[in-house]
Amino acid sequence: MRKGHINNRQKRQSAGGGIMTWGMVMPNGLLAVKILEGKQNSASYIQLFKDFVVPLMNINYEAGYSVVHDNSPIHASRAFKDYASTQTFQVREWPARSPDLNIMENVWKMLSDIVYSAEQPHNKRQLLEKIHEAVLEINQTKREVTRGLYAHFRRRLTALLICKGNNVK
Repeated sequence: MRKGHINNRQKRQSAGGGIMTWGMVMPNGLLAVKILEGKQNSASYIQLFKDFVVPLMNINYEAGYSVVHDNSPIHASRAFKDYASTQTFQVREWPARSPDLNIMENVWKMLSDIVYSAEQPHNKRQLLEKIHEAVLEINQTKREVTRGLYAHFRRRLTALLICKGNNVK
């Protein structure tokens, strides 16, 4: 990018509606992304866990693994908490307004940079293809970066504690 040049990204796709994605970075560095259909609520989030997250995690990890997510209302709903209490995974509490600590926020940035690095998609089909290609690229060429996010996570939390919750930088 040229100095002084601002990269304007199209926020909405024309002629085709939006796409909602859900993503997860596993400790082994792999990124899993699921395209969600329709309006999301607690019931659909629980179904996502039943159909996608739990089977994927059970293949890769032993019972007792932890799940960390942000404080979206459907993530923090009573219905999801009740569901999670009957499962073999643990849900870790997450402080509100802390996107800088959320590993997935870093990965969304990487994904977005890849999706919008060349010609922007003009419709939903093109956007879906670009998302799929970006996930493959991250899993094939940036896995050490995503693993590194886990490796540095404890250090970032410690720095936050030392700063008593204030800005770490």
